[in-house]
Amino acid sequence: MEIKRIMEMNVEPDQLMVGDKITIGESLWKVLEIKDGKALIWKCTKIEDHVFNQNGSNEYEGSDIQRYLQEDFPETMTVEIMEDVTEEGFFLLTVEQILQYMPNEIDRIATDEEDLTTWYWTASPNVGNGNLVRYINPAGRGYNNSASTSIGVAPACWIHL
Repeated sequence: MEIKRIMEMNVEPDQLMVGDKITIGESLWKVLEIKDGKALIWKCTKIEDHVFNQNGSNEYEGSDIQRYLQEDFPETMTVEIMEDVTEEGFFLLTVEQILQYMPNEIDRIATDEEDLTTWYWTASPNVGNGNLVRYINPAGRGYNNSASTSIGVAPACWIHL
């Protein structure tokens, strides 16, 4: 797969480091974790909007957004990257994972197709309301929104190195 470190030179996939940004197609992905010969990467640019769940439920399992990430989103990716994506496929990060991997608000900022900062879903429900889902706003802060709303999808996946 063609993965390159966004710095002064290209590196091989086994030389990636946490925090590196890599290009896949026209998008930037950030390396969040490396372990056991795999890297957890998160798409931070070219974020597209999608409804979390048409029926308004904030449950990630079985949601419209989970089906989109497992069925439709992979079709937008190159064959080369799909050969390296692990069996978990594409998924949303939870708020806890976002805070763990990106403790600084500035690191959580994602951009849309026009390169403007954007909102994006997490996999975390609002515990107090069955229709609200946690999202990250353009400033990198977490809030809640209705599951039937369409906002950005910033997927993550594990890839083999």
